[in-house]
Amino acid sequence: MKDLLTLVVPLLERHSLTHRVLQNLNRQKCEFKIIVADGSLTEFNQERLKQGVYYDNLDIDYFYNGHDFDIHRYMNKMHNAFQKISTPFAMIFDNDDLIDLSGIRRGVYFLSNNLDYSTYRNDIRTIEFAENYVEIKDTLYTHPSIEQGSARERALDCVSHFNSFNYAIFRTEQIKCFFEIMDSVKNNDFQLFSKSLAYFFSCSGKCKRLFDESYYYFIPGSSILQTGSKIHRFSEWIETKFWERSSAIMISMIAGISSHMHQEDIRKDFSKAFVSEACQKAGLEFSRYKNLDYDIESSKKFDIAIKQILSKYSFEDKEYSCELTKASSNEEFVKSLNI
Repeated sequence: MKDLLTLVVPLLERHSLTHRVLQNLNRQKCEFKIIVADGSLTEFNQERLKQGVYYDNLDIDYFYNGHDFDIHRYMNKMHNAFQKISTPFAMIFDNDDLIDLSGIRRGVYFLSNNLDYSTYRNDIRTIEFAENYVEIKDTLYTHPSIEQGSARERALDCVSHFNSFNYAIFRTEQIKCFFEIMDSVKNNDFQLFSKSLAYFFSCSGKCKRLFDESYYYFIPGSSILQTGSKIHRFSEWIETKFWERSSAIMISMIAGISSHMHQEDIRKDFSKAFVSEACQKAGLEFSRYKNLDYDIESSKKFDIAIKQILSKYSFEDKEYSCELTKASSNEEFVKSLNI
């Protein structure tokens, strides 16, 4: 199983948290490949080596991409990181969170044997550390799997029941393609990244969402990317300077991947659902939104460039042989932390 998955760990300062995360993986004797994609102001690897910190059980490929001073720079780093991957599956693993490898292994097994699924995700919970104990909160996401037969149905489901896809295991060719598009359009809009990640993969294939096994633990209050002025909320998006261009890119991406992989033309249906949702979240009446036709036409100017990127990747998947390992509970993971 070790040659099937790569964990991409994007860094943005908070090096002490990164060390804790890598120590956790080292303790679990992680067999998967790890790419540490550093966008910090100061290089993590230099500080680590000065302090004599090593992770004997980890296969780490570290690279420094320069400082992530804006969202586009972060997209560029992620594009460069994913181009380094040769395994069939990949996962984004934030440097301030924790994962249970037993749950990740079972996700790899699932994707290896279910070719019509683009992603796998299991139980995602908030974890908080006190002085002598660890508290695990309720499941963060509860919307069920997206398993409709058509790209149109899956995309509309994803729009109306949005859940973050940041915690999923992806098929590598698809996530490589996604980040190349994000980099090529010079995306500096966090909402475009966050929403298109979900819509792109719901169009690509079915999305398994389970809530019964130890998998991923989000540590609240540690994110740097989502602080300050780098991002805006979805409810604010339609009123920002980013909306006109971002909505056109979004529509072109989703129309492109649906047509390329499934020969489905969902441009109009998706556009209506997506813009309607943005209006609703902003407290605006969709019936008064006058730019839908303009947004659809504007999206077509990105079609050629996006189609060229799509054509570079092979989305034909095959089954992989791997063992179905034992499931683990949240309580068992907490005990393994030795706190």
